[in-house]
Amino acid sequence: MKAVIGKRNGGEPVRIPSSKSLSHRALIAAALAHGTSRIRNLVYNNDTEATIRALQCLGAEFHKLPDGTLEVRGAPRPFHCDQEPVDCGESGSTLRFLIPIFSLCDNAVTFTGQGRLMDRPQTVYEELFQKQGLLFESDGQYLRLKGPLRAGSYTVRGDISSQFITGLLFLFGVLEAQCEINILEPYESRSYVGLTEDVLEKAGIVLSDEDHRILISEQSSYRPFELDIDGDDSQGAFFAELALVSNRPVTVLGMRHESRQGDHAIVSLFEQAGGRSMAIDGGYRFEPGTRNGIQADLSDCPDLGPALFAMAAAMDADSVFTGCGRLRIKESDRIAAMQEELEKLGVSVCVEGDTVRIHGTETKQGGVALNGHNDHRIVMALAALGPSCSEPITILEAEAVRKSYPDFFQDLETAGVEVMTE
Repeated sequence: MKAVIGKRNGGEPVRIPSSKSLSHRALIAAALAHGTSRIRNLVYNNDTEATIRALQCLGAEFHKLPDGTLEVRGAPRPFHCDQEPVDCGESGSTLRFLIPIFSLCDNAVTFTGQGRLMDRPQTVYEELFQKQGLLFESDGQYLRLKGPLRAGSYTVRGDISSQFITGLLFLFGVLEAQCEINILEPYESRSYVGLTEDVLEKAGIVLSDEDHRILISEQSSYRPFELDIDGDDSQGAFFAELALVSNRPVTVLGMRHESRQGDHAIVSLFEQAGGRSMAIDGGYRFEPGTRNGIQADLSDCPDLGPALFAMAAAMDADSVFTGCGRLRIKESDRIAAMQEELEKLGVSVCVEGDTVRIHGTETKQGGVALNGHNDHRIVMALAALGPSCSEPITILEAEAVRKSYPDFFQDLETAGVEVMTE
């Protein structure tokens, strides 16, 4: 699919989808609980549907009620995987969150995926399995394992993906024994671990988190719960971007003012860029301003990278982003992808290690075809940048938005942008 993006004229408020990060976590905790949980405002996209499919392989049951609430009946114990391979689609969260849980199955389990998923590193788990003499084999297309991982004390680097820490925390809640994770400096993406802890505590897991040590009590046991999923702040970032680049306000509904999501940093970063983030009932109104440039460390909010790079591209000023390393191991190499596409628009991008420097321009050349790199966030960042270009731009592989935000282009039109897809 390709999308042609033109100018922006007016527009109505946009309601962003619910948090994908929280949806994954709620689905897994519910599938591990003894009984039936209820989740409201769950987001349905390729990634969360991959998590549901995988949990069904454990025997968890999912039933959508007429009001949209999802009822989840927990998987029976002991765990057994009755379908192979377990297809995780392109969802890194699905694969990394579930590897420790599936290690508890009484049979060997094979995982597979699509796109770049099976190329993404699993070194943390591989080393843990090997230390315990357990099966963990990968050939680039399939990953096969046989556990179980045992209770105890684990030490994990803090500068790798927090998804590994989350996966271990889900495991420890099942083991019903005292377990701990010691996290080495530098501790990045800590906010994502905080989201996991919030859901675990809602599901009955007793834990403490002090400095770089997380302890789960032997008194822990997953119990049924009810949860409303907040809006996804990382998706709100694309509409904050749109406000700045189009020089017109955008109202975004669904963003909770007290959100603990690391991507909630978009509110303060938008103000750093010279805009005004106004808290309103049910969300925020983003009003553009002076376009000052941005100085930001993305180590705790890497998913904001593409939107922030695109915002920087619309400023006649210098922006500097540090801590960008993990953007290279997402659905695409997001640093290289954004550099390639922004340079097609006449934007200066300099990359030095994990630092990205961007000197933008308020009016960018258009009339070009941009590559979406099969990456939902690359597509959305480029699409929201489109109205600042001198002519319409075309984005190829635009269907990648289905991974996290299937209705993105409809919502972009609601916000007043001229969009044509085919």
